[in-house]
Amino acid sequence: MTEYGALLRRLLDFTGSKLYAVADEVGYDVSYISKWCNKDLLPAPKTAHGVDVALGRYFGAAIRRDAAESAFDAVFPKGEAGETLEARITGLLADAYDASVHRRAVSSTAPAAEAELLVRHHEILSRLRGLPAPGKGETVVCTIDLLTLLKSRDFPALEHIFQGSGVHIHVALDLTPFQQGARDDMGILYRFLSRNHESYITLYDGAGLEREGLLGVGEHTGMLVSMDGRGELDALVMSQGPAGGRLRETAMARLSERPILLSPAQPEDMRRGGYRTDFYSRDQFQFFSPYGFEFLLPSSLCEPILQSGGPSAGPVWDLRQLFITWEEVFQNSHIDFYLLKSSLLRYLDSGELLFADIPYRMSRTQRLEHLENIKELVLANHDIHFLILDDDTLPPGPSPSLAVYLSPKKLFLKNPGAYLSGVGPMFYTVQSDPLIQAARRYLERLQSLDACQRFDYRDVPELERRYGGMIYRMLTMHQSGGADTQSSSPGHETR
Repeated sequence: MTEYGALLRRLLDFTGSKLYAVADEVGYDVSYISKWCNKDLLPAPKTAHGVDVALGRYFGAAIRRDAAESAFDAVFPKGEAGETLEARITGLLADAYDASVHRRAVSSTAPAAEAELLVRHHEILSRLRGLPAPGKGETVVCTIDLLTLLKSRDFPALEHIFQGSGVHIHVALDLTPFQQGARDDMGILYRFLSRNHESYITLYDGAGLEREGLLGVGEHTGMLVSMDGRGELDALVMSQGPAGGRLRETAMARLSERPILLSPAQPEDMRRGGYRTDFYSRDQFQFFSPYGFEFLLPSSLCEPILQSGGPSAGPVWDLRQLFITWEEVFQNSHIDFYLLKSSLLRYLDSGELLFADIPYRMSRTQRLEHLENIKELVLANHDIHFLILDDDTLPPGPSPSLAVYLSPKKLFLKNPGAYLSGVGPMFYTVQSDPLIQAARRYLERLQSLDACQRFDYRDVPELERRYGGMIYRMLTMHQSGGADTQSSSPGHETR
């Protein structure tokens, strides 16, 4: 514990204050207040004075409220004549902060075994490759711009650090390329999130962090990383043990000062505060579905799907309202549906989809009802378009795993794999307008690819003529000898 932490703990105990109350006063998460008190973490230098002033004001008010000025004088160092109680507490905290920083500077001259300097390129890569991958529940913290890393030819030496089931990744992202309309950067970012769909990733605005170069892995490994103008690693200082832990905490403190751009979310977060309701209050939408097709469902399927969800799916009335909202949206809005050809065929074959928070397997009869309803809605709303992407002609790489929901002012991603495996965030919400607009441009550019085919109401007769009979036979051929397949959750269909 630092001198600063020890003093803060004494002030908390003296005033009987709770950590969460202090956190509200200074505008930090309660976890940081706890670490200031109990570990070696300190407020960032450029915010320390403001924190001390806020704490002086808070503790001064608490002492006056309890008429405990005399008791405070008896157990804490005296202040200068005429100094207010608040200024005195602020001064004590500032002195303790300076003492803690000095002690840290002295102790940071660690033994040679605790810090390692590497400048030869092959040695840097070899050292990074030798780092153990973080395990479930461990944290990776990085102030280096994520896109710079992903574009670097040295990233393969680091990639295993950013992977892993249940790993929490906090990383900076420079918004400049997205604001300037760079063509491929949104695709690079999406593929990173999609590849690591079992990790919990939080992105922070990287403005002002360009020269930090901090990377922390787990609790006790911290690095200072230098990259040249070509994006290659040209120097690395690696610290293990307490020194590495301090570097990691410093990196997290730097990130925590920056706005969050993207963060994991759970279903209850999407229901809280009317997030979904506000999302669907617009009249233009773009959806990308890599797993099933939950949209344009007939009203007859509402109750069977909702009843299969169980308590974990959330309030039935809330999901029923979402179903009604979708019916209204699909009748009147401009909508682009992006689908992979492989996922479309897989849905027709298996009937698996994810409606809101409910994994569901459609029976063959229900799939036929769904297709008929899609046809009716497309013929009624000429602003519905389907963009089918042929996987076979797309660049090689892992299949996309995250669904995209985009309206003019909101963007969120859904992770079907998390619902099926129980690992990874179920959603990501995006809190950055430059990223939202970049996502829109990226989806619109997909339409110009040779791999993309566009369909709307004018294509319905031809599609029905060419494929209607085949699809009908595919979905009815198993019914001739018995009852229709029962609908159920994925993995429990009766054949």
